[in-house]
Amino acid sequence: MDKHKANHALPYGLEPPILKNASLFIAASTSSGFGVVQPATAFRVDRLLRPDEGLSTWLATELKTPRLNDIHHHLWLAGPPMAARPLHRQRLMGRNILITEDPDEHLVWFENQIFIKPMPDFLLNWELWKSHLCSDLELRKAACGLLLSYAWLVRYKSDLDIAKGAGLVSKEVAWLDWFEFINFFLDNINCKTLSDVNHRYEYGELRLTRLDTIYRLAPPTYSLRNFIWGYQSRPTWYQAFFGRNFRWMLAGFGSLAVLMAALQVGLATMALQGNAPFQKVSYGLTIACLVAVAASLAVVISVWLGLSIYHLLATWKNDRAVRQGRYASQIPA
Repeated sequence: MDKHKANHALPYGLEPPILKNASLFIAASTSSGFGVVQPATAFRVDRLLRPDEGLSTWLATELKTPRLNDIHHHLWLAGPPMAARPLHRQRLMGRNILITEDPDEHLVWFENQIFIKPMPDFLLNWELWKSHLCSDLELRKAACGLLLSYAWLVRYKSDLDIAKGAGLVSKEVAWLDWFEFINFFLDNINCKTLSDVNHRYEYGELRLTRLDTIYRLAPPTYSLRNFIWGYQSRPTWYQAFFGRNFRWMLAGFGSLAVLMAALQVGLATMALQGNAPFQKVSYGLTIACLVAVAASLAVVISVWLGLSIYHLLATWKNDRAVRQGRYASQIPA
């Protein structure tokens, strides 16, 4: 308890919110010396990122959620402002845990899948918090937010076992160490107002389909590219695209088929054959169904042509931009 009180005496944002001896499973040999295991290579759009470009760049890439922050005021449409369910509940709901290295995809779910970012080992390094994370307020909030999400996910020993098996947490972490670490962390952030964490973590699980809609239609992310691609790139072959976005048409056509069959049976009965109002309604509904089917086919064909033209032009423009960039890099300064 003395450790907790001593840490509370320090202002938020100046001291690491973790135990000083919390380095439970930091790798012995890393390029940064702080337990930061950097990827061999990475791409940001079409630009190759090198591991030696600076530790601060990689920390921002590992922790910050710029895309979700851009649409923060609309996140209530994608998920409730409550903690994410622990891992054992995710399993009980039949969800498959898929690893993502993008913090913007952390705790995003789609159908029976949920994307979770493994907890970086460097978040247990007090020295790195002191020298890098606490020197940048936004970076500190992002780091605290990611740790808070693991306080949600790993609440019981069974959750820790699931996390180890899924590769989310190092297998060397013992339950008692985790218990002490998380409790100390929660004592050193404001769990009521969440003022110490990034705004993204005011929400727990976020539904991908609704994020797609927000990203396509809501400012400031509205653009033709975002309208077509949505929040996360998924299979882009046309069968998968139309299967995701036009399945409702099958239900509509099924309902129309039942309606037309009912009208046909009604007109075949003696009681309705001479019923003028029923015949007028049947005539009107028949015309409306034919128009609806023709309009739906026109929409599908228009979308297919539009996507084909867009992908062709986007590929051509990207090829020109990459070639011009390579050519410019070869011209002596």
